[in-house]
Amino acid sequence: MKLFEFEKLVKSKIGVKVHLSEKNGAIVLEGRTKKWEQVVKAGKLATKLGYRGVVNLLECEEVGKETIIKPNFRDNELEGVKVDVLIIGAGVVGCSIARELSRYKLNILVVDKEPDVAFHQSSRNAGMIHPPIAPKPGTKKAFYNSLGIRMIPQLAKELDFPYVQNGLIILFKNPLYLMLVGFLNNRARKNGIDVFKILSKSSVKKLEPNLIDQFSWGYFLPQAGIVDPFKMTLALAENAVQNGVKFSFNTFVEGMEIEDDRIVCVLTNRGRIFPKLVINAAGLWADYVASLANDQFFTIHPRKGEMAIVDKKKGFLVKSTVSMVSITQAASVTKGGGVIPTVHGNILLGPTAQEVPHKEDYSTSEQGLQSLLKKHAKLVNNLSEKDIITYFAGNRAATYEEDFIVEKSIKIQNLIHVAGIQSPGLTSAPAIAVDVAKMSVEVLSKFMKVVENEKFCPVRKTDPDFSKLSLIEKQKIIEKNPSYGLVICRCEQVTKGQIEQALQSLIPASTLDGIKWRTRAGMGRCQGGFCTPQILWILAEKGFDLTKFTKKGRDSYILLEPTRGDFDGGI
Repeated sequence: MKLFEFEKLVKSKIGVKVHLSEKNGAIVLEGRTKKWEQVVKAGKLATKLGYRGVVNLLECEEVGKETIIKPNFRDNELEGVKVDVLIIGAGVVGCSIARELSRYKLNILVVDKEPDVAFHQSSRNAGMIHPPIAPKPGTKKAFYNSLGIRMIPQLAKELDFPYVQNGLIILFKNPLYLMLVGFLNNRARKNGIDVFKILSKSSVKKLEPNLIDQFSWGYFLPQAGIVDPFKMTLALAENAVQNGVKFSFNTFVEGMEIEDDRIVCVLTNRGRIFPKLVINAAGLWADYVASLANDQFFTIHPRKGEMAIVDKKKGFLVKSTVSMVSITQAASVTKGGGVIPTVHGNILLGPTAQEVPHKEDYSTSEQGLQSLLKKHAKLVNNLSEKDIITYFAGNRAATYEEDFIVEKSIKIQNLIHVAGIQSPGLTSAPAIAVDVAKMSVEVLSKFMKVVENEKFCPVRKTDPDFSKLSLIEKQKIIEKNPSYGLVICRCEQVTKGQIEQALQSLIPASTLDGIKWRTRAGMGRCQGGFCTPQILWILAEKGFDLTKFTKKGRDSYILLEPTRGDFDGGI
């Protein structure tokens, strides 16, 4: 189809005139629309033209232009720094790549505009290790999902992050859906799934006796698992640090200087960095980073997922991840969500799926909560709205092609794109990192000699997790450090010693949320209502200026100014 013919098609479908052009092998959409739904629909229609990608530059009147939320300060901390590899993005993909590249003797720097690792979609997800049943065979999603799920168990052992292989049960309401079995089995085999079972209703109920009776049969995938997504990302990052990688947070990439199709300088709010290789793992903002290199051939359109967390007292209700799938799900770009146990004993409901215009819109809604209750909570007996302790949202970094981008730039000699890594990105990240490391060595070998790091250690060396120790082991630690005997968060049984440990780790917590993610203080029923003041006392004891300490970085200040001058610390 010629471009002018497609312009007519778009106008007939969405009622808006769109100008089309070609750049970097991609189709570029320009023009104005009234509603965001028109922007998304036009982008999806453009994928049918068969170009390398879709760059959707349509402006929406009801939304306006999005402003990137970035650090509100400048310094020269990184001015003139020279590195072999600059990784932009400290999510699970960027941290996986950093760890994998630390197998080589390279000067590696990871930058992120946020104050911590896993700040966006890498922590704002269900923590599910997906079996590769949903991705279309032959896609990069299917390929990396299949490889990644095999790597997670060993990775969890090496890096000591919580992981449980709990299995996935897909419920089908109607016995007529048995006609899908051949399709499911064929997809499972093509995507490398070794074990899959059809379960009768009675067999499902033996595994999960608290499920409702309103279903006909189930499809069981035992390879599925669950992790703590933040702690998995942190473990990757800390092991990378142990192997020589450096991290710089609150570092926003503002521009790039290109000479002879090579990035020679990356401009940030903290100074100019001079890299030999740049890896774009910027998640929701990967298209922005690509545009800075004048190499944009894709657009990230965020897809919001709202999720609800159920109190631990109802955690016993399910062990497996459970999902009810309708016949229309096959044509959807989402997996539909479900009832997902967490490694910490809670149950998670969701996620939903909604196309939104703003990449960092994490608002929740009554409509989203009711959708979770209606679609997912009803799958389990004795689960109700009163059992929900909090709910939150995350955005997936989807491209219009709905597939991963893992490739060397065809335009810029020293740039690798790792973009569009939405679900099952958490599962796929370790496998993606292996391929990106190979690409990186190929690119760097043109400029320098790359040799293996004979001191590389795949095992993360950490202090023991106090919460997992026996009473005798805990007592021994308390005798050496009494802080571990003082409980700060009663809901999650987090001690003062654990909070102090989080403040002085390899990648220390620098925000209240950072403490919460590392220790779980504030994640219980009261959601920090009782422990937050105690944590602030600890911070004051350690010399932190509480008027500058934030909940989640930037302007999210917790306290405004002192109200007394005789504070001497102490709890």
